[in-house]
Amino acid sequence: MRILAIHADYIEFEATKKAFKAAEEGIKEGKQRVNDCLVILSAVEKRDEENLGAVLERYVKEVKDIAGQVKAKRVVVYPYAHLSSTLASPDLAEKFLKDAEGLLKPDFEVARAPFGWYKAFTLASKGHPLSELSREFSAGEKQEEVKAIEREKPFNREHVLQQMSRVKMSAERAPGDLKSNVELGKELDLYIVSEVVGGGLPLLTPRGTTIKRELERFIVDQELKEGYIHTDTPIMAKSDLYKISGHWDHYKDNMFILKVGQETFALRPMTCPFHFAIYKSKSHSYRELPLKYAEIASLFRNEKSGELMGLTRIRQFTLADAHILCRPDQLEAEFSKVVNLIQYVMKTLGMDDLWFRFSKWDPANKEKYIDDPQAWNETQQSMKKILDKLKLKYVEAANEAAFYGPKLDIQCKNVFGKEDTLLTVQIDFAAADRFDLTYVDEAGTQQRPMLIHRSSVGCFERTIAHILEKTQGKLPLWLSPVQVKIVTVNDSHANYANQIATLMKG
Repeated sequence: MRILAIHADYIEFEATKKAFKAAEEGIKEGKQRVNDCLVILSAVEKRDEENLGAVLERYVKEVKDIAGQVKAKRVVVYPYAHLSSTLASPDLAEKFLKDAEGLLKPDFEVARAPFGWYKAFTLASKGHPLSELSREFSAGEKQEEVKAIEREKPFNREHVLQQMSRVKMSAERAPGDLKSNVELGKELDLYIVSEVVGGGLPLLTPRGTTIKRELERFIVDQELKEGYIHTDTPIMAKSDLYKISGHWDHYKDNMFILKVGQETFALRPMTCPFHFAIYKSKSHSYRELPLKYAEIASLFRNEKSGELMGLTRIRQFTLADAHILCRPDQLEAEFSKVVNLIQYVMKTLGMDDLWFRFSKWDPANKEKYIDDPQAWNETQQSMKKILDKLKLKYVEAANEAAFYGPKLDIQCKNVFGKEDTLLTVQIDFAAADRFDLTYVDEAGTQQRPMLIHRSSVGCFERTIAHILEKTQGKLPLWLSPVQVKIVTVNDSHANYANQIATLMKG
């Protein structure tokens, strides 16, 4: 269920045309106006159908709660399908809103806009901080964070400049008096977090950038040795691309959506659709496979503000991403090569405190996963067979898979003991069909390739955070942002010291 509550000076609406044949009958003609009211733009979703009664109870509770905050006496229940792309069936949604109207009437003056009609409407928001509130919920889940859409505050140049001069980076010490990456980042001058730039958007200093650059050089060189071909793709795309991949249905809430003219774009949360677009741009023979598209990619995910933490959980990050398209008979060998690469990277970085997790789907979670039990069972059996053959020690976890396939996750813990995923390898059973990806086999017929999503060193920022906390800032020489310092006895030796520095840099 999704609602957008607007505390309005008034709303004026008029039904203009039926949106579908079964639209509500017997509605009032002409314009209707309600003054000084709380307008509840409402979208009943498909996921609500399993327990409409519980969702209805929650809906009424939320409306009463918001009305109490803004002291509204009048409520307008307004069907608004644009809030969701996965709507419930029209008959159930209409009954839901009519029932909601009845349950709210004892406490408020209630008007309801007609269901199933195209409507012209105008409203005037009161403009105070609570005048626009959005909420999303489903049966049985805890209340989500309330998002207040505040009117833009007047720009105060002096205040903004003062904010830019203040860096607020503090975190409590972990057990054993260990420092977190937040404290270490500030202490070692590796990155800052600015209120003016925004939460979850760290700015790496020259020193922090040096560490990241060395990691990038290391992993790109290693990937090139192993046959990866690097790409450079856009940071955004039209919504059509994400609708094909399935991200629009299963991942939209975690994406940053942009309106550009009449088109809808989104900043990319991953690169796979872009790599598939490159693959699909020309035909391929079985002789070309495997094709290993890799990229050092800037990605964007709309993390909740309460979950943001240093370099560990951020809204823009850089991922050593790759996608392998191979023949079915190559799947086991290519998956094994990925695991070998990851183990080499872990050893090189001194990460002996990581472990493997075999992440599987939950058949009961229809909302999170593609509903194809046979594909899930077959793919999970294939992955388990490969993992066992590699003699990997792993734990199993239900309901942790990607929406399109099972994963091998490489897990870590921060200094506070919180578990997180550092990098992942996934087998995707859906994308080849969704994108109509093919190759020509020995007999000249079109076949579907197998797909592996993988990272080799994970998100650079999160990996740096883990290395910092593991070493408590005592980085290995090759990752140290300052490797050599030349100290003079007095100023008369400065020119000679500069000559030595130049020779060492060369």
